[in-house]
Amino acid sequence: MTDPVPLSASAHAALRYDRHAAGAGRRFARLGLSEIAFAAADMPLCLAKDGQTGRFNLIALMSLVEPANLFVFGGGFQATYVPQAVLLGGFRLHGAGVEGLAVDPADPTLGATGEALFDGGVATPLAARIRAALDALVADVQAAQSLVDSYAAHHLIRPLSLSVALEGGSGHDLAGLYTIDEAAMRALSDAALGALHRADALAPAAVMTASLAQTERLRQLHNARFTPVIHGLTLG
Repeated sequence: MTDPVPLSASAHAALRYDRHAAGAGRRFARLGLSEIAFAAADMPLCLAKDGQTGRFNLIALMSLVEPANLFVFGGGFQATYVPQAVLLGGFRLHGAGVEGLAVDPADPTLGATGEALFDGGVATPLAARIRAALDALVADVQAAQSLVDSYAAHHLIRPLSLSVALEGGSGHDLAGLYTIDEAAMRALSDAALGALHRADALAPAAVMTASLAQTERLRQLHNARFTPVIHGLTLG
């Protein structure tokens, strides 16, 4: 990612947005609350600690050992759901830009192909749609953050051990990942469980835990494209 530049007609008159080019270099994506069930259909969902705030962020994992997004091949994103942070990865909110937007010139969605952001020096409706989508994503990520903060407050987060065994005897551990502590969840008092239920926090935790089975899909995608192949995964 390069530094974002305020969107302007003078600098970006020919710039186009190609949503089909999204995500090739993204190994994970931060998720909003409304995306949990959709993303879990394809990807393992886990938590990663923010190095600046110390809070846990909800993410979709899209890579294991390779420096690439395993879902991007054959000319597009090969999954039933593409996280909004991936689709909108080339844009940021910026008060000085047209429609309150800035762009990341290095993002693969921005270039000479796709939908035009300007026509005759005037922003097309696409720019306004992207701004609205970004506003919605920010609110959705904040809602997910509140959910994860509630898990942390109840001490329901534990480190996730994810180890990859490669053909030839080498291995790789994915560090810095966390997940829901099911044992701690079972040990909660009835009052605490009731509070989480009323806050609609139990179902997302169950989906996140179940989604870890999608690491097997990541293994399959890796083995279809990369060597050495992964012959074993260990989750703990």
